[in-house]
Amino acid sequence: MKKIAISLLSLTVGLLSFAQDDDNMVENGSFEQIEGKIKREGAITAAVGWMSPTKAAADLFSAKVKDGLGTPENFVGYEEPKEGKNYAGIRIFSYNDKEPRQYLSTKLKLPLRKDAKYCIKFYVNLAEGSKYAANNVGISFSKKQYNIDENKTIQVPTDMMHRDNPVINAFFGWEEVCGIYTAKGGEKFLTLGNFTSNGETENQRLKKAKDFTGMSVMSAYYYIDDISVKMIDDESECDCKIDESTAQTEYVYEEAAVNPEGMSDDLIVQYTKLYFGYGKSNFTTSDFDHLTNIENVMKANDKYKLTIVAHTDAKESTDDKLEGLDTKRAQAVKKYLMDKGILADRIAIKPMGANEPQESGTDEISMAKNRRVTFILNQ
Repeated sequence: MKKIAISLLSLTVGLLSFAQDDDNMVENGSFEQIEGKIKREGAITAAVGWMSPTKAAADLFSAKVKDGLGTPENFVGYEEPKEGKNYAGIRIFSYNDKEPRQYLSTKLKLPLRKDAKYCIKFYVNLAEGSKYAANNVGISFSKKQYNIDENKTIQVPTDMMHRDNPVINAFFGWEEVCGIYTAKGGEKFLTLGNFTSNGETENQRLKKAKDFTGMSVMSAYYYIDDISVKMIDDESECDCKIDESTAQTEYVYEEAAVNPEGMSDDLIVQYTKLYFGYGKSNFTTSDFDHLTNIENVMKANDKYKLTIVAHTDAKESTDDKLEGLDTKRAQAVKKYLMDKGILADRIAIKPMGANEPQESGTDEISMAKNRRVTFILNQ
């Protein structure tokens, strides 16, 4: 009897652990489980449970692989994985469809229940080698696996995409795509990509990222990571980034970069500031002029050392989802400078949170001025 009781207790504990830890309907949502070797592009089937429904197979990147298919650095850019050590990559747009789109697809652990609500999340990052950025990246659920024996756009309804469906054009940091899906019932497969025609896909042609030295791809190419589908009882359980931050996210304060001609190095550094959107650590296009000034100062004298001082605004500092944001902003700057050849031991990071605001007001502009990175030159 004692052995039976212990076995039942162990089984109960195991089932409870499974229920708590394995509520994601997507197997291997972060592409960490690999079977076989990643030897070339289009190797998505090496990730357990994943495939591509068209001939243009999705790519798989792993920290265990080199030769252009590694993480964080690979043939289309540089990005640390959102979770674990791996991520996938797909092309969602190319000008005049010159390059075929790619899709990710997997069978769900269980069919979706009719009228049940599901919290859907995945994360995207625009690869630095992309010549374009685009919108319309989303998820389609289906009862049968899409299987098209050619390079062709899958044109079906998109069941979930970013609530604002913006052109996702940031080269640094992961963008959360999150929403709620009410199941029709019986959906067994998830497919991720762009299911909308080129004519209905908004796109932007981009300048080459200044710190990317590889070959550009004439498309909008995105890294994909951390895909989840979880059944919820109430919509409040789906913790997408809240709408109240939208205005702050879209507003970034900007100042023109100083003209360094005739200025001393310490003044150039003193008057250089980078500003960020709410909750963001990615650079805007104008930031690269500021960063170039810092880079040139540091290269002019190899005895200089630099402290990157990173700040958040008051709202960011109280948002649990944004913990460590000041450090992430500083790390993004440090990585940029290291990629330009500045040694890591010459760069220090000083996260300040909201402790030293530039402006004391609570209006939108004042808060935007507080979301910043400043610099101290140590001579």
